[in-house]
Amino acid sequence: MEASITTVDQPTVFLYKTLKVDQDVTYPGISGAVVTISDNATPANQLILTENPAKAGQYLVPVGKEYLGVTGREYTVTIQTEGVTLTAKDKLAKVEPIDSIQVVPSQRGEKRFLGVFTYGKEPKGLGNYYKWDIYLNDTLIHDADRMAIASDEFVDGNYISKLEIYTDFYDTNKPEDRKLKLNDKVQVKQTSISEFAYNFYYQMINQSSTGSLFSVPTANIESNFTASDGKPVLGIFTARDVSVSNQVLIDQKIEDQLKK
Repeated sequence: MEASITTVDQPTVFLYKTLKVDQDVTYPGISGAVVTISDNATPANQLILTENPAKAGQYLVPVGKEYLGVTGREYTVTIQTEGVTLTAKDKLAKVEPIDSIQVVPSQRGEKRFLGVFTYGKEPKGLGNYYKWDIYLNDTLIHDADRMAIASDEFVDGNYISKLEIYTDFYDTNKPEDRKLKLNDKVQVKQTSISEFAYNFYYQMINQSSTGSLFSVPTANIESNFTASDGKPVLGIFTARDVSVSNQVLIDQKIEDQLKK
């Protein structure tokens, strides 16, 4: 299950069935579900999503409608499928605007790799959680093991300068594996996430960065979806505020700073 709503993007829900570990195919989407999203406003704003005819199991806002997230509201996704009702809730917290981003060589790899750095104010008051989505040439980078999340536990109320949220590590003997290249464009979306979402993503990062032939199989990460039949549901529903950064072009000046 993948479901989300933000203050800049229409809600999407992707409902699919899990596969056996040895099956290397696309997850089969579940068609014919009734998918509803609503908030806790008075009166509540409710909308039934429609299935994308080009992608089975993906449910979107109907054409001609708009349903953007509003900070401070709690959102509920309800899905009715195959006689079972699935439900999840998440509160949409406000995110502090991102000041700017930089793309420069990272100290993590002795300046052999480019890093993406953010600048911005962290507001006073504990309990803020963040996720940064990094876009390369307008396409989201999906590396689970390099997902950028943080809490304000040790930086509450501070100005955060040059926070490294992504490092383009690759085997220097395989330059084709490099992601951030000359003339590429980089942009970042700084988003608010709930404490539940932070813990969910934290477990995802841990699971993707560990494991070997001799490792104990990892447990399923707890979802905020519940099912009326009591069976476990995998996945998460997130409600996020979004602040979009400036766009950086990786020009020759940046490229020349890399250690060869």
